[in-house]
Amino acid sequence: MFTEFSVPAPIVFGCGAISILGEKAKGFGSKKVLLICEKGIEDAGIIAKAMKSLDEAGVGHVVYNGVLADPPDSCVDEAAAIAKAQGADCLVGIGGGSSLDTAKATSILMTNPGPARQYIQGPPIFVDTKAPLILVPTTAGTGSESTQVSVISLPDMNVKWSVFVNVTLALVDPELMLTVPKSITATTGMDAFAHAAEGMTTILSNPHSDLFAAAAIEKITKNLPICCEDPSNLEARSEMALAANWGGLCINTPIVHVGHAIADALSCHFHTPHGHNCALALPETLAIIAPAVPERIRTIAKAMGLALTGNETPEQLGLIVADGIRALMRKVGVKSLKEMGFEREKIMSFVPDILSNHLSTLCPVKIDEEAATKLLAGVYDNY
Repeated sequence: MFTEFSVPAPIVFGCGAISILGEKAKGFGSKKVLLICEKGIEDAGIIAKAMKSLDEAGVGHVVYNGVLADPPDSCVDEAAAIAKAQGADCLVGIGGGSSLDTAKATSILMTNPGPARQYIQGPPIFVDTKAPLILVPTTAGTGSESTQVSVISLPDMNVKWSVFVNVTLALVDPELMLTVPKSITATTGMDAFAHAAEGMTTILSNPHSDLFAAAAIEKITKNLPICCEDPSNLEARSEMALAANWGGLCINTPIVHVGHAIADALSCHFHTPHGHNCALALPETLAIIAPAVPERIRTIAKAMGLALTGNETPEQLGLIVADGIRALMRKVGVKSLKEMGFEREKIMSFVPDILSNHLSTLCPVKIDEEAATKLLAGVYDNY
């Protein structure tokens, strides 16, 4: 059996990395950049830093700040229209996962006809994009800067589907994350944890991604609570930025599995944050798969620093890790579905969503109606 591991693009990591954006864009032969972001990123002054770097390098720029959470395909079409109207030849996504995913999908329309939705499918396809694409994360969560996948919502179908594209460069600057609010720090951090844990336990996992996954989990367990309590702690922010990047790397090839299928269902029906949904799904996901991959669950437990005797059954390992994750979630303030006012009956109606999501097929245990029902019940009842 063969395994494959790849890194989509070079990664520049370090405080102040945003300052070399202009130099890098110019190096790719770019004359005019479209900066793609959410309005809040522009208001926070981060886009101004990007424009300063571009100005110093003599690279023109224009801004599309219409990115929405769980970005719909309409955002992609709008961004592409601006890029073409303004003569942009390079895309820079700056922000959380929504901005980076929008930039990725927009790159398709730089050399292909629209609308965007014809390329966004489940299971996803790969589009060999040509325009330079630079990704600059401002949250330590999705690790989207180090993956080829773009996740886009199709609101009329109430689904989140994906497409794979080429990425040219990732710039990871922890200083851009210092102003992220506690709630977003918590949920994006748990998103990174979910990427690492699911990437390590998918049927497509491999030794290279395992290395990044275990290291990411160790850093997140230690540093996420610090970032939530002391947002200005640059050392902890840097560690989380690195962990999130590693979380992205470990799912670039293996991809995630049923935990993300649950998260997608919650996102589509409740429009709750992706990272929050991934956090709620993760303990149940790891508990149900523990008998199939006990040594991988043991590795996760060790990375979290959980106490083990070495004599645990696979089922016990699953419960220990699930309880450890729930404790971390409580420590950083992740709310339960009950606290948020959602009804159990509604959650249980999502079984068909789980069964139809292609990610469920990558789980190391068969996800049938019984398993999906158990998972959703646990998400609601156990936290």
